[in-house]
Amino acid sequence: MAKNNNNTNLKQKLWVAASILFIIFSCTSACNMEEIKIERSWGEVKEEVIEGPVDEDILKEAEEIEDKTTAEKTSFEEKLDEIQQKYSLEFRLHLEAMDRNYLESILDDDAAIEKEFGLFGWRNVFYRDRIIFTADEGIFPGDWYDPPIDAEAESLSENETERSKRIIISALDKYPENFLECNLKNVYVLKSMNFFGVDYGGTNSLDSVYVANNGENMGYLDIIIEKEFHHEFSSILYHNYRHMFKESEWRQVNPDGFEYFDEATGGSGAIREGRSSQEFNPEAHNMGFLYEYAQSTLENDINSFAENIFMGDESFFTTAESYEKLKAKLDLIVEFYKTIDPTFTIEYFKGL
Repeated sequence: MAKNNNNTNLKQKLWVAASILFIIFSCTSACNMEEIKIERSWGEVKEEVIEGPVDEDILKEAEEIEDKTTAEKTSFEEKLDEIQQKYSLEFRLHLEAMDRNYLESILDDDAAIEKEFGLFGWRNVFYRDRIIFTADEGIFPGDWYDPPIDAEAESLSENETERSKRIIISALDKYPENFLECNLKNVYVLKSMNFFGVDYGGTNSLDSVYVANNGENMGYLDIIIEKEFHHEFSSILYHNYRHMFKESEWRQVNPDGFEYFDEATGGSGAIREGRSSQEFNPEAHNMGFLYEYAQSTLENDINSFAENIFMGDESFFTTAESYEKLKAKLDLIVEFYKTIDPTFTIEYFKGL
């Protein structure tokens, strides 16, 4: 019995000793880990605190730049405040929407600001009074009503006027005001138009653009109507600035011996004969044309590029730049617009 008690006491002592050793080991490990954490933390603090000396010249230069920027901003805002008081808040907002570099270049030029205000006023009047939806007598040039043209038109449906106006304003906003003032008198959006016994989606006179809109459910989507505007407006520009257009270089891009197949009727024959597709296709691209209808007349060929460069469609530019002949015509149409107004760069068109 005494021997069993001794064994029990021995086991208890060993267990206590083992527990004490475990506790001592755990505390030591914890302390070491804490020490490591402290050292790392302290090391990080030391790394953040220990820096090279501050260059006083650099600091002074930074402060001067900041002061100059603040002063310029204050001067810029003050000038806009003066303009707002002289003209209107609407005109100030119009200026602030301009390219900043251009605005800064004219901000201190009272004559330039006065000119911008005149254009701003013209724009508002045009958007209010010169986008027309009624097919009143006399909207077309007089000889259009006679044979063989026999012009007919139907006023736009009332429920399409707001959408149509929004689309046309969106298109017009892509041109500088002075550019529009010099080249465009009216824009007509009508339900339908018929010339030479053929329904037209758009046409133009010397100074006015006509586009059709018979409703979205009939396929007259926003993009279709806007492209039609740019298409027809480019014809006005082509006739107004034909001396600036490199026609011979354009024709040289076409295949040897190529002749536009409907110059005689200006494209109405192509419509009547069902040869007016505007679907892009590689076969036409290889020849230097975007689509079938572009092969009907030189003007329709030019129009086909004009209606697309104003839409900011990346896929169009990718396609045009993937075919040598299309790329050549793209460069020529951009050069034509840029010659008329320096705003129209390839970067501008791609950014629309």
